[in-house]
Amino acid sequence: MAKGSYGSAAPKDAVPLLNSFDFLFSQPFQSENTFTPPSQVVPRIKDDRPIFVDNATDRALTYGQIRTDALALASGLLSLGLDPSDVRKLPPTATCPQGAEVAPIVLIQLPNGLAITPILLGTFAAGLTATMVSPSLTSDEISWIVQNARPRAIITAKACLGNMRAALAKQADQAYFGSVPLFTVDAGLYPSHNPSTTTPPTTDWTALLTTAHPPPHPTPFPPSSAAVRTAVILWSSGTSGRSKGVLLSHHAVNFSNASTWHDADNYQSIRQTWLGYVPFYHVFGLMNIMLLALTAGATVYTMAVFNLDAMLASIPKRGVTYLHMAPPIAVMLAKAPSVAPYAARDPSTGHNAFRTVVGAVTGGAPLGHEVVVQVYERCGFRIRLGYGLSETSCTTLQRGFSRESMARHAGDTGTPHFGVELMIADPSGASTQPVPAGQEGEVLVRGPPIMLAYLPVGFFTAVVPGGPELDMSTTSEALTADGWFRTGDVGALSADGSLRITDRLKELIKVRAFQVAPAELEAFLCSSAKVADAGVVGVYDDDEATEWPRAYVVAAGGKGQSEEVLTGLAQELKGLIEKSLTRYKWLKGGVVFVDQIPKSPSGKILRRVLKQGNAGGFGVELYPKRRVAAKL
Repeated sequence: MAKGSYGSAAPKDAVPLLNSFDFLFSQPFQSENTFTPPSQVVPRIKDDRPIFVDNATDRALTYGQIRTDALALASGLLSLGLDPSDVRKLPPTATCPQGAEVAPIVLIQLPNGLAITPILLGTFAAGLTATMVSPSLTSDEISWIVQNARPRAIITAKACLGNMRAALAKQADQAYFGSVPLFTVDAGLYPSHNPSTTTPPTTDWTALLTTAHPPPHPTPFPPSSAAVRTAVILWSSGTSGRSKGVLLSHHAVNFSNASTWHDADNYQSIRQTWLGYVPFYHVFGLMNIMLLALTAGATVYTMAVFNLDAMLASIPKRGVTYLHMAPPIAVMLAKAPSVAPYAARDPSTGHNAFRTVVGAVTGGAPLGHEVVVQVYERCGFRIRLGYGLSETSCTTLQRGFSRESMARHAGDTGTPHFGVELMIADPSGASTQPVPAGQEGEVLVRGPPIMLAYLPVGFFTAVVPGGPELDMSTTSEALTADGWFRTGDVGALSADGSLRITDRLKELIKVRAFQVAPAELEAFLCSSAKVADAGVVGVYDDDEATEWPRAYVVAAGGKGQSEEVLTGLAQELKGLIEKSLTRYKWLKGGVVFVDQIPKSPSGKILRRVLKQGNAGGFGVELYPKRRVAAKL
């Protein structure tokens, strides 16, 4: 194409406007339709089909059980007095001119397992809004989310209960937060469906399943509401440091599900068997595994945490057909010694332990093509790159599984999914017209899966007519007037529409599949009286295929301090971050002491100067087995 745009808008009403519960249980891929080509038609999913199986215990949840338990949980949530018609409306946005609707929010904080799916789907069925929160967050991080989402009910893992209670205790409005119903989940267990004479504790989530009369159908709302009613709020790190609530409508969830399956050429009429270790609270795991398993009839063996040995053993044992992974797992498959026995081929058959694997997909962060080739040569399957964000869901995917297609798409992240449009625009933001094909610019995305808005700070406490208006600037800065989402990534489109990501305009650091805001780390570092100034950038680790946060610090004691003193300070700052923030935000890229942080005349940190190593300084690596002090 002559210009840097690709993809096409989906036909109107290509995906029906429904509550996501209704859509996900409608068997949408059972027959050919606008979003289901003949190659993607799935046989009818029977109620006894196991959809989620605990990989450690073999306890299974069937298609029918998930639906039954979700409806029972919906009834339990409604019995708490949560009213799905009690919606709050946001001001109009470019992607939702009517104004997004947010129903009473149910906060869900769970690891991968059997309970998370019926709990999320039960929230959908009740007509309420869910928000998904990482179990690894600290109490300070949870506190910010709780403050802004103001959940009407909370369902958390028992292991997270301490941090959740601490987060609630930090809220100023204790009259409200002290009365929010709080339920816990034992992540290793799932309630038996056999009759029981014991009554679960009122604080256990299973108490929500014991309502006498579960509703036979989900809470209805007009079909037109599916495009404006928020189904789920995900949390995405912003460059300002605080996470932002990303509002996705029921229709966005449904369209992403249909669009992803439309292009799932791994299906090949093979019953799908997947491993579920990518976190379901993350957009990658939520859209590509958890919700897609229901509509595709896949069986997912869930793993609460990733373990390489467990993954390798499970692939031949379970007959896994397709793998989902963050880039560091791809590096392990390419290089880890423990993979060798599984990659070894039987001389008589030529097969290895990966013989059932058609292919794999990775996303969330960049992955070098050389790693893709190494896995192909070693294990025998191709890892395809995809691209997406919490705000856009699944956006692009490489196609094909052959050596030829792998070579042809070296360095790109594939072409747009069904119904998704891409544009490469002037990175200065001066225009949203496409640049010439092949020229770099900012990646813009448009389509039904795009977010409605970011949750504005103070949305639920804005009370008064004539009072201060909600600050919608974060949303308006992210969306163009005609509905394009500005990703902050720099890339180019080839003539066939393949997207190549080359840089980032945003300052976010990509740690595995998670985003880290430098400003948040800088604020914590500068809170120390021993730090005069600080700047944080991401440094790429080829061996782990990820970025790590690296801190550049101006010590308050001035120049000339000894290596021993600076090493001690580095350890102190390491402890400060690790005490306050979740693990993926830790300073695994090290600490570098410099005389000053390079800044523009307006005071903006010049992160490119830091990345290029032009600031000089004394470095202390914190995490290797032997600490190395060196000029960096």
